[in-house]
Amino acid sequence: MKTTALSALSALVLASPFVAVAQTMEEGGYQTVPSFDNRWYISPFATYTWADQDRGTDDGAGWGFAVGKPIKEWLNLELRMTYTDLASENPADLSWSQIEDRYNQYLMYGYQGTGDFTIGDVALDGLFFFGRGAVQPFLLAGIGAIQDRFSCDYTNANFAGGCSSGTDWSFMAEAGGGILVPMGDNISFRLDGRYRYDDNSGDIRNASSFGDWVVTAGVYIPIGAKYHAPPVTKTFELSADALFGFNKDTLSPTGVATIGDFARDLGDSSHYSNVRVAGHTDPIGSDAYNQDLSDRRANTVANQLVTDGVPSDRITARGYGESQLKVTEADCAYAKTRAALIECFQPNRRVEVTVEGMTSE
Repeated sequence: MKTTALSALSALVLASPFVAVAQTMEEGGYQTVPSFDNRWYISPFATYTWADQDRGTDDGAGWGFAVGKPIKEWLNLELRMTYTDLASENPADLSWSQIEDRYNQYLMYGYQGTGDFTIGDVALDGLFFFGRGAVQPFLLAGIGAIQDRFSCDYTNANFAGGCSSGTDWSFMAEAGGGILVPMGDNISFRLDGRYRYDDNSGDIRNASSFGDWVVTAGVYIPIGAKYHAPPVTKTFELSADALFGFNKDTLSPTGVATIGDFARDLGDSSHYSNVRVAGHTDPIGSDAYNQDLSDRRANTVANQLVTDGVPSDRITARGYGESQLKVTEADCAYAKTRAALIECFQPNRRVEVTVEGMTSE
């Protein structure tokens, strides 16, 4: 009873941040935009166990089920349950070291007989991820409770007196590592291996504890639709002085490189719907001249973007001349020379590129 209570308390302590985060998101009335897929998930799996030789059984297969949730980009918490059936060992399959171990057990405890182990465990595990890419390696650690049920196989015993069946709950802890490989938004392949410590509080088979090696293979299935950030519209401002010479509409080498970098950052055309290029000038010169200059500059930038990969049917260009000043003539009243006036009006000389329907994927 004491060991079972300790296991339950340990699981409760580990589960508290799991429950708190879920409750905060669901009851707190706010929604955060995750940088990773934070959906609840289920994970059915098959297991194979290399049993501690003190169990006196063959290795065996089993199955299990986990339910969990990513809490941080580097952490999942999950509740996992496993059932394993370890059949009575065949003496003909024993190695020399196992035969020697059985003989020593006979000398220490007398004849113990043969039989089957069925094992059921429940644990709260933490999965610590190194990354959330195409392959996601992780370490794992957890604690919980394990039930060992040993059933004597009297038909294989020379006499029954030394074979003692038993069932008990014990504290367990486990640690290991694995990988998660996404195969789409709604399913991933999962493989992990772990060492499982079993306190064996009932001293079944006269062993102080058991240590098994367990490998699991299964699938990871998120629940619900994956969150996709809605498309957004963003405007990027490029200094005309960095793209063109003063009063020019031909891109400088620096300007060509700047537009090329921008196009690469923009990425594949599936990541946006439309691109609008707007040219702006300062108020030096006539309205008509500035309108024409801004038109020419906008078209020059648009043509370069097309050269760098933006589809021509998704881009438009327009000049606004001096109609949308950021710095007015009143703001520059202190400038007494043409050079000072040109410098003061610099923020007005710009090209704005507005990208519509941008997505993060």
